[in-house]
Amino acid sequence: MLQVYYRILISAWKTFGLGLIFWRWLLFLPLFLLFTHFTLFLDKIFFPQYQKIQVKNPVFIIGNPRSGTSFLHNLLTQTDDFVSFKTWQIFFPALTARVLVKPIINYLIRHNLTEIMPEESGHGLYLDRVEHDEFLFIHKLDTQFLLLLSPLGLDDRDYPELRLYDQQPDSRRYSSVKFFQECLKRQIYYTKKEQVIAHIHFSTCRIKTLLETFPDAKFIYLVRSPQETIPSHLTLEYNTFKNQKRLNNIPENQLKRYFERRYRYDIELYRYFYELQQKAEIPPENIMVLSYDLLCSDLAKSFAQIEDFTGIKPSNELRQVLKKQAEKQKQYQRKHKIIDLQQFGLSKKQIAQDFDFVFEEYNFAQNPQPNVTV
Repeated sequence: MLQVYYRILISAWKTFGLGLIFWRWLLFLPLFLLFTHFTLFLDKIFFPQYQKIQVKNPVFIIGNPRSGTSFLHNLLTQTDDFVSFKTWQIFFPALTARVLVKPIINYLIRHNLTEIMPEESGHGLYLDRVEHDEFLFIHKLDTQFLLLLSPLGLDDRDYPELRLYDQQPDSRRYSSVKFFQECLKRQIYYTKKEQVIAHIHFSTCRIKTLLETFPDAKFIYLVRSPQETIPSHLTLEYNTFKNQKRLNNIPENQLKRYFERRYRYDIELYRYFYELQQKAEIPPENIMVLSYDLLCSDLAKSFAQIEDFTGIKPSNELRQVLKKQAEKQKQYQRKHKIIDLQQFGLSKKQIAQDFDFVFEEYNFAQNPQPNVTV
């Protein structure tokens, strides 16, 4: 962790100089991590019962960004049938910390001050809404999100260790997944629910380590055509930079290199799962591949397959939510505009060539017509 923190500071200094952004990372990050890990330690004193909890049959939603993973996770967790994390709970995974910050969170919720990133960016982020469990790995400085949210993504280094987690040294990869497991145990204790449904899309590249820790886990892999995911994902990343007001502070050559890398990382994420499948390294009883197109066109059938595969027991309330959502999808219109591929130096032809293995494996059309986005 110290090495990653050091590189963040170096990247901030090289890109932004010794200004406000550098000092934010220099001071805020270590204080935040220190508070998190100290309060996690205090949990063992004040809430020792959580340690006896076992994480049984967790369901992990994985796949490339913009493949429908967020949509599926939000849909399954909106009735509180299952264990999930709201954004503020991800920021403060320790039970002790939540006791301390809950009055502040309640105040922000009462005064409608929960927005972190608006819906128009492509992925709204709010303190009181269920969010990616992948963000939990930020507390270990071990997630690809650091390449988006910190200056690391603008560095001259590539940081494969923050993408290909299964290839990390054993001490590092097991430490991160053990931390994740402990967070899940706390959340089971906190919510008084048992069935975990977690959204960890970048941890597609952590699947082997996760299976070693959770051998009874069920993975739902969402797959969608790269002709749709790539422009949507790059637009989301661009809008994130814009929302953080970083675009004007980043040299053009670094920004260009950043988006070239993001494109390559998407290829890498698709290929990693593809090669695991080709080598039969994931037991078939642990993995379900779900087409984004089926999720959009026939939600009832998709959910029936999920229910059969995972064995989850949805409430009548959730079934009603699913029924209403199936009707709403027919009129759905996305709230954000997709940036043209040419602005990222890409074309549909290049995507067809670079992702040929995906198009062949899943029989995607190489030049699909525009369709519903969720």
